[in-house]
Amino acid sequence: MQLPMLPIRFLHRAQSLYPDKAAVVCQGVVEDYTEFQRRVNQLSWALLHAGVQQGDRVAYLAFNCHRMIEGYYGVPQIGAVLLCLNVRLHADEIAFILNDASPKILVVSPALLPIWDTIAERCPSVQDVWLMEDDDTPHPYPSYDSKLQNEPHTSPDLPMIDENDVAELFYTSGTTGSPKGVMMTYRNLYAHSMSILATLHLTDDVVQIVGTVPLFHVNAWGSPHYLVALGATQVVVPRFDPNLFGQAVEQYRATHALLVPTMLTALLNSQAMDHYDFSSLQQIILGGAATAYPLIEEGRARLGCECIVGYGLTETCPIVTIAYVKQPLKSLPPHEQARLQALTGLPAVGIEVEILNNDGQPIPHDGVHSGELAVRADSVMKGYWNRPDETAKVFRNGWFVTGDIAVIDAEGYINIVDRKKDIIISGGENISSLHVEDVLYAHPDVMEVAVIGIPDPKWGEIPHAVVVPKEGKALTAQDLDTFCRSRLGGFEVPKSWEIVSALPKTGTGKIMKHVLREKFWTGHDTRVI
Repeated sequence: MQLPMLPIRFLHRAQSLYPDKAAVVCQGVVEDYTEFQRRVNQLSWALLHAGVQQGDRVAYLAFNCHRMIEGYYGVPQIGAVLLCLNVRLHADEIAFILNDASPKILVVSPALLPIWDTIAERCPSVQDVWLMEDDDTPHPYPSYDSKLQNEPHTSPDLPMIDENDVAELFYTSGTTGSPKGVMMTYRNLYAHSMSILATLHLTDDVVQIVGTVPLFHVNAWGSPHYLVALGATQVVVPRFDPNLFGQAVEQYRATHALLVPTMLTALLNSQAMDHYDFSSLQQIILGGAATAYPLIEEGRARLGCECIVGYGLTETCPIVTIAYVKQPLKSLPPHEQARLQALTGLPAVGIEVEILNNDGQPIPHDGVHSGELAVRADSVMKGYWNRPDETAKVFRNGWFVTGDIAVIDAEGYINIVDRKKDIIISGGENISSLHVEDVLYAHPDVMEVAVIGIPDPKWGEIPHAVVVPKEGKALTAQDLDTFCRSRLGGFEVPKSWEIVSALPKTGTGKIMKHVLREKFWTGHDTRVI
């Protein structure tokens, strides 16, 4: 027998086995698995009655909410494609993605309506707009809940779905500078969930805080699948705040959480540590940016729970590695085990990894020789939306090449030591240096520019711009900052500037970014998680 690998099967199991158990908790709203299944079905019906057909895209421009988690099941249940947008992007970038993906429905938080209003005329594919939440302000759009209100509770007749069809579409900034849509299939999502469940040994008593990392983010969107597969409880917080996090952990006795390092740093240095009971926490997985070993040690000591590193990419759905301690190494002294948990980690179950030289040949796993990290697994994306050439560049001889430079030691532990791509990871957010450079090149007085990541104690790294003015032109950091803020999301705007007369270049005229980075990174750990 062969059944298609569809994540909706996870929900059917959970509703059957845990009908009265809390599935999702969100700002006072508690949905048990029966209610969650009912609302997922109502969403599917509402989309069908709005004209959504198999293969159509449904976009969310919204803050963390239980309604978005309903979308993870209600949208793909009818063969449509879920698209969650990064709310921190500039309006022009959001318009680019909407035109690239051409969604039929847009679900938007009321607070984000001003963004939509500025780009609506440029996004003709959007035929219907729903408000994610109700508020007291009159709007011309119906609310999400009103669209679901009179719909049937039972599942609609499901289309014939191939497990290799696209189920979700998430955009990532890449080396080309413009966002690329990563196509995740039903099989990708199903396989990723099975991989995480087998690797982390999770059980149905898990209560996980979700939404500390936004649900459009690479660190967050895998969890609504494997947690439902377990019959676990998801506690949604609207955003990360140490007090909101501490309150949620204490109130719901949360056992697990996903954080980026800056969040853990903020938590450990906040008054929340003295005001809330964190004793229920069993595990925190850190990802999205480089994680310093002392931070992991402090987190473990003060929170009394396991703190380990995870690594992944949008294109891998996302988790590739988890830095757990192998059973044969559990006899090592505690500080040695802690060191292992600060590495990039071991490949999750079902994930194959290799490091390749410039000729695409494997490199010895000796912890010394480095090469480009390559991955192959059922959870690796189908490709980039409408970009066959870009897709071809990242698949080589059956491997997906990550662009990250790594070593693998004799025990199989991976450690990323450099980055081939010019992506800046700041506070867990990916920033394309080329995209920022493209914006700066549009300034009439800029001749040349290079944007690099430089170390920052709070964010891990921040964007730094080195700019060469055109002859006879005077530029100031304030001028450039103002120019960028009208065209980029706030997190993408360079946080520091240099105005110089020339940039270092190779004999062929290529800007040598490594020379620019050297003075900032000498003595710093350049590993990126």
